[in-house]
Amino acid sequence: MVIVNGYIQINEKAHGGLDENGNPVRQPETWSEPIPCRISVAKQNYQANVNGNPFIDASYTILLDKPQQFEAEQLKLVKTGRSLGEFSVKKSIYLEGVGATEITV
Repeated sequence: MVIVNGYIQINEKAHGGLDENGNPVRQPETWSEPIPCRISVAKQNYQANVNGNPFIDASYTILLDKPQQFEAEQLKLVKTGRSLGEFSVKKSIYLEGVGATEITV
């Protein structure tokens, strides 16, 4: 059993098709319903810097309570009511011993 401290939302990519000129039509982003989970900090660096521009370099580990086929590419994280941001999924594995899915972003 996972102790919930936040939730994730999955970016549901919609394909817009083509317009009358054959150009791709961009659809607005849509996010799934919130999925309860356990979010743990894997790494946080508040002093990261690229070309003189500071940013927070962070990665997180997420546990979902049930075994799930997880194939999302982009997640939105919210922990204790505070948005942590949008992240790309690095890997996801099923932890058979505890019956949970672990996602690294």
